[in-house]
Formats: sequence, C-alpha cells, structure tokens
Amino acid sequence: MNDTLNAVRIKPQITRKVIWRLAPLLILLYVVNQMDRANVGYAALTMNRELGMSVSQFGFAAGLFYAGYILVAVPSNLMLARFGARIWMTRILVTWGIVASLTAFVDSAHTLYVLRFLLGVAESGFFPGMVLYVTFWLPRQERVWLMSLLFLSIPLSNMLGAPISTFVMEHAHLFGWSGWRSMFFIEGLPAIALGVVTFVLMKDRPDDAAWLTVDERAELNRALAAERQEANRVSPQSAWRALLDRRVLTFGLIYFGINIGVVALSFFLPQIVAEFSRMFAVKYSVFQIGLMTAIPFAVSAVTILLWGHYARRTAVSAWHVAIPTAVGGLSFAAALFLSSPYEVMAAFTLGAVGVYTPHASFWQLPPRYLSNGAAAAGIGLINTIGTLAGFLGPYATGWLHDVTGSYRVPMLGVAALMCVSATTVLLVERTSRGAAPLVTARSRGIP
Repeated sequence: MNDTLNAVRIKPQITRKVIWRLAPLLILLYVVNQMDRANVGYAALTMNRELGMSVSQFGFAAGLFYAGYILVAVPSNLMLARFGARIWMTRILVTWGIVASLTAFVDSAHTLYVLRFLLGVAESGFFPGMVLYVTFWLPRQERVWLMSLLFLSIPLSNMLGAPISTFVMEHAHLFGWSGWRSMFFIEGLPAIALGVVTFVLMKDRPDDAAWLTVDERAELNRALAAERQEANRVSPQSAWRALLDRRVLTFGLIYFGINIGVVALSFFLPQIVAEFSRMFAVKYSVFQIGLMTAIPFAVSAVTILLWGHYARRTAVSAWHVAIPTAVGGLSFAAALFLSSPYEVMAAFTLGAVGVYTPHASFWQLPPRYLSNGAAAAGIGLINTIGTLAGFLGPYATGWLHDVTGSYRVPMLGVAALMCVSATTVLLVERTSRGAAPLVTARSRGIP
C-alpha cells in the first residue's frame, strides 16, 4: 500500500500546470455545449405558442435530445479512446454546431422533434468523453479539482445563457425571423468555430504536451500507471463485462437521480418563473425572466468551487455526493409550496446548489473500480443511464403539468429521486468498502 501511495505522488506545481493548461479550453467547450443544449428552455417562452405546442409536447421535444444522445454514447466514448480526444472532440463540436443552428428552421413540433434527436446524436459522447479525457492527465485526488472547474461550466452556462438567450430573443430578428429562431442560429455558430480551435490546441495525453518537461511527463505517467494498476485489481477485465457490472449499473441509477434535478432546472425553471404571474400576480418580461433564472446558477457556481476545494483536501467519498444531493431534493420538494416569489427563488437556488455541487465528486467514484477499456465503456454507460433522466424527465414533467395544471407534482417526483440517489450512493460505498484503497491528498503531501 505504501508503494502505491508513493507512486501516485505528484508535485503540486505539475498539477497546477496541467489544470491551467486544460481547464480554460474545457470550460469554454462545456459552456457552449450546455448553452446549445438548454437554450430550448428559453425558446419555449415564445416558440411553444408559435408552433402550437403544449407543455407535454415541449417536454417530449426536449427529451428527444437525450434519446439521440443515449443511442450512441457508449460507442462514442470507445471511439474517443481509439482515435484520441483531439480528433473526436473536433467531430462532435462541428456536427453539433451545424445541427444547433439548423434548429432555427423548424416549422412544426415534428421537425423540432427530428432536430432535437439529431442534436443529441451529434453531441453524444461529449460529456463522458470529457470525464475520460481528464483521467488521461491527472490522478484521482488532483482530478477532482479539475472536474470541479469543468462542472462549473454547467451553472455558468445557465447564468450567462439565461440573459444572453432572452436578450437575443427580444432584440435579434435575423432575416425577419422570430427571436427564438435567431437565438438558435446564432448560438450554434460558436461550436463550429471551437471545433477548429480544439483541433489546433487539444493534446491527447501528457506525452503529446510540449509544455511539460521530460521529468514532468515521466512523473505523471508513473502516477497514472500506478492508479491504473490499483483499479485493475477490481476492474472488469473487458468493456463488455463493464457494461454488465453491478457497480456500473448502480452508479448509473445514482447519476439518473442527480441528473433529474439538472433537467428540471435547465428546461422548466424559465417556465416556472413565467407562471409567477398566475401564482403571485406579478408580471415579468422575457428578459427579466432570464435575469431571475440566472440567480440560482450564479450561486451554485460559487458553491461548486468551494465544495471542490474541500473535496480535494479530504478523501473524496460518497458523503461528498449524498449531502448536497439530499439538500437539493428537499429544496425542490418545498419550493412551490412557499408563499412569495422571493421564497420560491431562494428554494430553487438552494436546489441548484444541491444539484450541481455533487457532480465533480461523483465522477471520482466510478474510476476506483474501472480501468483501460472498461473505464471507457463503464463511464459511457453510467452517463447513458444518467442521461435517461433527460429523456424521461422533460416529458413526464410536461405531462404531469398538463394533467395537474401545476409544477408541484413534477417537482416532488424530482425531489424523491434525488433523495433516493443520496441514500444509494452511501450504500454503494458501504458495501464496496475495502474493494479499492482511497488515496487522500494529505497522505500524498498535498497541502
């Protein structure tokens, strides 16, 4: 055990160098990814009426993105492992940017269904590819901070995307289009440009990085090899076995429960705020709705960094996932039973903190039991199961809203699933205790 701990020791200055080199590009890519994925929630404020769509039809359209995403997520991650992140991420960025811009041309609910599905196919593999990519660069405990920075992109994209998307909708009318069409067209273009940037700047592994010295590359490779050797003790011995591994499937279900909260916020918070006019007799413009929607994401962006810093200085455990997930679930349960818009937004802000904070810590748990090809397949499957929340959640939420006339019942369902995930992740760690040693930051001399 001591030999393993010594093997994975990395100088703090190497960690800082890798993070500062990788994080800016990865964060920018993920911000654009999340904006292109979630801007349909803002478009719905005027698009639904123009296309004659009900809330349940909108939910189905939003969810079809994830149907396409799920279809090719695991093969996409295996392709990234085979061809390298530089080539595969470039392909993903360019194709999703084209499809995102083409959404401006939809003329009915059915054409929106088709393009949302194709957007999911185009983007598939982006997120699990990112998770796999960072495992090529840093050992687990240093990786949690890089992952925290990466997950910062999710609330950051919503914080920026809410006012930007709604501003474009109110003020941009390219070719005489409605604002929502202009928004789709404009916001798809950065992904295409970033595909070119990725092809030029991204490096696949430490051995490809000219900005690392020979000694730094050797130290990173030793640490990563030691971590792979430790994971090999408990990892499924093939990609196919990883797809049937009980722990992989359980982690996927846990991630489903966490992701259902992300889906609820991303797609339906703007429409919930719009319903304040009925609930509290207040009226907001589209842009004001965007500004209000940005508040929970701005607060959660700060807590992601604080929680990630805390997790980096301690042993990453299931508690780092369970506590915020449970807090978020309870906040969603209470939100729509409160008596003023300020109280509701405060509850959704706490819910956003609970939804976004656990992600970086969660993704450090599966690699304890996965390595090599099993890691690519297992991470892909976990993400695929979690992504089912994006397919099932929007349609179920829209349908329940249409049936009950309120978002209360859907939010209670979201809360219940999040609390189940919080409980399950603790049970997984308890039953797997001793399967793979956990290396803490302090045991490796990191302050």
